[in-house]
Amino acid sequence: MTRVALSALAVVAVVACADSSRPLGPGGARPQVSAMSGYTIVDIGTLGGNFGFARHINDSGLVVGESRTAAGQTHAFLWRPGDQMIDLGTLGGAFSGALGVNNDGVVVGRSTNAAGERRAFRWTSAEGMHDLGSLGGTPTDADAINSRGDIVGSSRPVDGDFHAVLWTRAGSMRDLGTFGGVNAQAFGINNLEQITGGRDVGDFFSTAFVWSEKDGFRDIGNLGGTGPTDGAIGNDINERGDVTGNSITAAEEEHAFFWSEAVGMLDLGTLGGGSSVGIAINSARQVAGRSRSADGHARAFLWTSGDGMRDLGTLAGGQNSIAHALNNRGQVAGRSDVASGEIHAVVWTPSAP
Repeated sequence: MTRVALSALAVVAVVACADSSRPLGPGGARPQVSAMSGYTIVDIGTLGGNFGFARHINDSGLVVGESRTAAGQTHAFLWRPGDQMIDLGTLGGAFSGALGVNNDGVVVGRSTNAAGERRAFRWTSAEGMHDLGSLGGTPTDADAINSRGDIVGSSRPVDGDFHAVLWTRAGSMRDLGTFGGVNAQAFGINNLEQITGGRDVGDFFSTAFVWSEKDGFRDIGNLGGTGPTDGAIGNDINERGDVTGNSITAAEEEHAFFWSEAVGMLDLGTLGGGSSVGIAINSARQVAGRSRSADGHARAFLWTSGDGMRDLGTLAGGQNSIAHALNNRGQVAGRSDVASGEIHAVVWTPSAP
């Protein structure tokens, strides 16, 4: 089971958009008013098309993701506070999407090449976008990068299923294999080179894991699901080695979790609906993700041990939102919708005390 094709554990997309009637802020960003108390939400727009997804945010507020262009293609973007979105281009094909950015501004993600193959990429302002290579097959994705420049993701051998892979800061590509399962994907890495992700051990069942060179592979458990399609996935890991992700519960619901060495796996609940997914975690042990609300909408949330799970809100007029990323300043990046139905990338920022 993987995060990109997870059966019951798939991360659900939602629509998001902006209110074009509001005045523009710096760099074309529109401040909005429908955010959770203590936070402001800013629409950072698109590359000219009708949607934009913010996938990651670093500690200086640099945002990356993917957006439809005016020409109708989907391209990776980079956005700096006070500036416009920058189109990062592709590896020669029609699609690219950025999935991670570190504090040096190095971007990683996936793009199609001229042959239509999906390949992992690394982008810098000095060198542009280049192909990270593969294990011989397709697709290959780069999902996360740490501050040291180590990158994790997944790739297929010519005749096999997904393997977790590590591209080191020295430039080598390391096949981490499937950890004894059918396939595996790595979704998060910290500066201690601890890696989290999901490993399939059957057609659908997945186990969330933490791996390091020192300690090897560790199954971190689940929230009690015992069915043939139940399991868990680790989506992100912080500098403490804490993990967030999603798991099937004993009640057969998909719930976000927080895991630590001391506490084990904690069910974070929902916003009143039947499902939630933990997508990002920072060093303050805040968790961001998405949850179904009691009225069935997908909503971005921020969870803390003191306040529990709180709805981050939407752009003005919106009903749905998702939080994809969280930095160590408490800023959250994701997407939200409004009445027009377009999809725009957004950033939620804590208000000054």
